[in-house]
Amino acid sequence: MKVFHIDSEKTFRGGQRQVLYLLEGLKERGVENFLFCPGKYPLFERAGYISKIPAAMLGEFDIFSAFKISRHINREEPDIIHCHSAHALSIGLIAKKLASFKPALIAARRVDFHIRCLRKYLSADRIITVSKAIQKILISDGVPADKIDVVYSGIKNGRQFENLKGDYLYKELGLNKNDIIVGNIAALTEQKDHFTLLKAAKIALDKNKNMKFIIVGDGGLRRKLMDFSCNNGTGDNVIFTGFRKDAFNFLNIFDVFVMSSKWEGLGTSILDAMSSGVPVVSTSAGGIKEIIEDGENGLLADPGDDAALAGKIIKLASDSALRKTFADKGRKTAEKFSSEKTAEGTLAVYRKVVNGN
Repeated sequence: MKVFHIDSEKTFRGGQRQVLYLLEGLKERGVENFLFCPGKYPLFERAGYISKIPAAMLGEFDIFSAFKISRHINREEPDIIHCHSAHALSIGLIAKKLASFKPALIAARRVDFHIRCLRKYLSADRIITVSKAIQKILISDGVPADKIDVVYSGIKNGRQFENLKGDYLYKELGLNKNDIIVGNIAALTEQKDHFTLLKAAKIALDKNKNMKFIIVGDGGLRRKLMDFSCNNGTGDNVIFTGFRKDAFNFLNIFDVFVMSSKWEGLGTSILDAMSSGVPVVSTSAGGIKEIIEDGENGLLADPGDDAALAGKIIKLASDSALRKTFADKGRKTAEKFSSEKTAEGTLAVYRKVVNGN
């Protein structure tokens, strides 16, 4: 089977990591992959083992990128075009229209908000969502249920967390090993809602001063968030690390992982934390409820509810036995969401489409 993958993003976030995992898993299963994405950006540079073609992706209707892809479609005659973002879907549809050879086209949907253009998604042969929450939204938007397949995103369970070393971070960041370290790893964007996290941190710190909050990641809201932290009195207990290549190593020192998202397709950073044995407090946004059962393998609060989120953080921070319980159950939960299962599930969809089912 031959598959063209199109991703329009110039950043490297969870979606792009999933693309790399998928390409690796499909290659191991005999699929010939071609990746089209912006050149000289992280996804293109990191996909060293895949046939890759740079495409500028200058906006949603970049006719030049679409034409370039259409020429490769005619030359290679792929079985499937797999579009990994909304903009990539637009470009993929144009490329297919321009090409004389007509492969099947699959759209990926990773975000849990309503689609802006129903016609675009109806033009795809199938849609793969990363959670049932997204599937429900698409159905409510008018996409037929029989056009959608749910294939959960996955992580490389165990392998990348076996030899994490984080002790150097205590000295680097001036941390006390007796403190409870509450950590977050996420882009500093509106979606991740760090303002609610900082409000929750203020409430939690008023109850327990022996906590430090570490926010790993960068983004357009960094300066506003840092100013907000200073103004609400949490500045001395909140550390913004910025972008870190060693982000996974922070999981080695976190006592609690917290996610404060407004919306979330699934939440693979939660799976990373669980796989590494860090207990999780999160909002119940999007597909997160398909990972965490409140009180069973983690704790959940409603999105935007800083008081409830603070209460859950305080509860977990003050109960070492509960943290141990959630750590053990979290590892078992993460095993259900492997990148291998994602590749197998995606390949099953490919076969269904190619066979005309």
